[in-house]
Amino acid sequence: MTVNETKYKDITALTVETKQLTAVFLPEHGGKCASLVDVKTDREFLSQGSNKQYKKLEYDGDYVASECTGFDDMFPSIDACYYDRYPWQGVRIPDHGEVCGLKWQTLQTGDALTLCTHSPRFGYSFEKTITEKNGALSIDYKVTNNTQFQFDFVYAAHCMIAAEKGGTILLPGVNDGEKGTLSFSKDGKRGRYGSPFIWDSKNKSQTDTPGEGECDETYKYFFDDKRPEGRCEYRYADGTIIALAYSADKLPYLGIWINNHDFHDLCNVAFEPCSGSFDRPDAARIRGQDSVLLPYASYEWNITFSVEA
Repeated sequence: MTVNETKYKDITALTVETKQLTAVFLPEHGGKCASLVDVKTDREFLSQGSNKQYKKLEYDGDYVASECTGFDDMFPSIDACYYDRYPWQGVRIPDHGEVCGLKWQTLQTGDALTLCTHSPRFGYSFEKTITEKNGALSIDYKVTNNTQFQFDFVYAAHCMIAAEKGGTILLPGVNDGEKGTLSFSKDGKRGRYGSPFIWDSKNKSQTDTPGEGECDETYKYFFDDKRPEGRCEYRYADGTIIALAYSADKLPYLGIWINNHDFHDLCNVAFEPCSGSFDRPDAARIRGQDSVLLPYASYEWNITFSVEA
């Protein structure tokens, strides 16, 4: 694996290259993975905005007005909310969490690149270490509670895969008929918040990406049960697959956001393996699907991207 200082649009970046993938990270802007490119074909796997200047996200700023592309780490919430337990009761958690609006420090040791940051409102530190494993891009995460108090959280990978007409969502191990719950549907075609969602791999309106103008909509759902497979895939029309494998024991829930040219005129499939469901700690707790960081304890997981033909 090689690491080089480069540019992404008009800002400083770090580019990591493995045998399969070239990934661009933005330490000064939430540690975001802004680009993920196939080394052999030069295909971009992450959604990209057409703007030439990077739209910066300030801490606790407006995510929708920023660079809503690529792969962000969402922690300790996805939705903006107020923490509801002592000693941080009433403290605001920014939209899309804290860490995507913070500056990260970097450390390169041998063939590993580590990015880390610290919460200005809550007592945790957050780090991820990027390495190459069998040609794939592997990211090991570790969040540490540096206080004597339990901390409720939700982590979600907000990975906006660039979709195209003829592309297909593949969920290995997920059987037809498995139940989910709708998180939102902008136009209401899929239902309302809390509406049931049934997975059907033969239903092309669920799995296949339409062309521009064919079906402009955006919606998101969560599977009701834990997903032990720890794997999601998107297959392009030419057969290329970008696969996302993750630690299913630490990220047991799975949300999927479909955006067919409705939000920012992007076409993307966002795979969101997460530690807790429904985008915020209190909502996850109500559903019995929350995650907890114990005093002075750490929580660790892995996410790996690979390319398959």
